[in-house]
Amino acid sequence: MTVPANLIDNTPDYYDLPQKIDNNGELYEKYLFEKLRGERLTPIGFRPAGSDSNAPDIKFLWKGNPYNLEVKLNKVADFGQSGLTYVNNKWKLHGKKGIAHESMRTMLFNMGIEDFVNSKAGWGGLGKPRLFELKDAKPKSLSPTWGDKDADYGKFLDKYIPIPNNTVTNYYKGKNVNYLHIGGLGTYYMGADPAQMVQPTGMKRFQADLKLRIRKKGSSSSPNYRFSLALKLASTPRESDFDIETEDAIAVLNDNQQDKIDELLATL
Repeated sequence: MTVPANLIDNTPDYYDLPQKIDNNGELYEKYLFEKLRGERLTPIGFRPAGSDSNAPDIKFLWKGNPYNLEVKLNKVADFGQSGLTYVNNKWKLHGKKGIAHESMRTMLFNMGIEDFVNSKAGWGGLGKPRLFELKDAKPKSLSPTWGDKDADYGKFLDKYIPIPNNTVTNYYKGKNVNYLHIGGLGTYYMGADPAQMVQPTGMKRFQADLKLRIRKKGSSSSPNYRFSLALKLASTPRESDFDIETEDAIAVLNDNQQDKIDELLATL
């Protein structure tokens, strides 16, 4: 994959800024779930995905049928992730097992991301990170120190490259997720609208420029870290006219549940 130099963005994003940020994405997901469950707008027995990326964040009911919803805390959240490892002097896509993880790696590989990371525009020619020197140590792997972390963070600078605008939609389509909620922006459909919600709700289609962040990821309270990739928004999508978090949206969902009940009663 060859990316013109003028398109490579090395500027820091929100998470790099010198401020304390609490990652409340999972709490936000649970908050939305409890709000919908309190209105009986989630299937009986369903629980949020939490850290399980193979399961939908939330299932909501529309006219009696369940639909999968991906939930993001805000527009600076990661919209998908994958890991990187260093083997035989080359960077390789790496990560957990499972359909979602494997489909993400396949998608990124087909986009030429491995080639980019190994190129001079990426991290090619910088040698083996200290983290993997420690992991490959004999007779057993060693844990990184703060010095190791500082050295790798200073050497392997984050890279940002543009990726196709349909990447997020295609990734979630493979997980059977057609709806996306972004805190502060509203609820969208991605590619398809199987519930046919657009006309009665004003829900907008998710459309945004995207970028891939090639990065190190770790905690400020620990020397542990890893190398990874993250799908990020490069532009802000238009605010949707439907926001499943609001009371107005809850009322619309409830009205459509009642319409379905009325339809069923009419057949008796």
